[in-house]
Amino acid sequence: HGCYESARAHYKRANEAYSGYWLIDEHIAELLGAQGKFDEAVALYEEVIARVPRPELQQALGDLYVFIGKSDQAQPWHEKALAAYLESVQRGDVHYFHHLADFYADVRENGAEAVRWARKDLALRQNFSTQVALAWGLYRDGQFTMALDAMQKALSSGVRDAELFFQAAMIHLAVGRNDEGKEFLQKAAEINPHYQDFHIHR
Repeated sequence: HGCYESARAHYKRANEAYSGYWLIDEHIAELLGAQGKFDEAVALYEEVIARVPRPELQQALGDLYVFIGKSDQAQPWHEKALAAYLESVQRGDVHYFHHLADFYADVRENGAEAVRWARKDLALRQNFSTQVALAWGLYRDGQFTMALDAMQKALSSGVRDAELFFQAAMIHLAVGRNDEGKEFLQKAAEINPHYQDFHIHR
């Protein structure tokens, strides 16, 4: 929730216990990006991807490049990630449905495709995360009333999360419920004052 020094200490302890584990390095790379240490973050992401070429890591590096205004350098990483996500689906895997919903919503800003993958994911597992993905896809697709309905289902879970509240704010503002939209923005900032810093979707 924006407590960067505490997070770094936690990851340091984890790294000492599980040295070389890619997931810890990935979290450290994200933290470096959030702290504005972009060159270090890029270098660590590239190092981790060289060891473990997972598509979600490739997307994360692409997202970081977009965040720092280097869209040209982001594109090949995003293309690799998308190709791997789709190859996984063609093999019959369902693990990346959620990633595809996120990718099409926020990287491609293709609402219809985001909704398609979010609905596939939701059919497999009903939880606040899949409801949020559907709500955000519907928002990207301009279906604001349906997005609000899906978001209200997600909010009914009672989960308190800055990204969730930010997306809820955007959807409420889109349907003209401005007071509630502003309240959700305030809640997001209260949970994490740095919620607009670099972060990846999980």
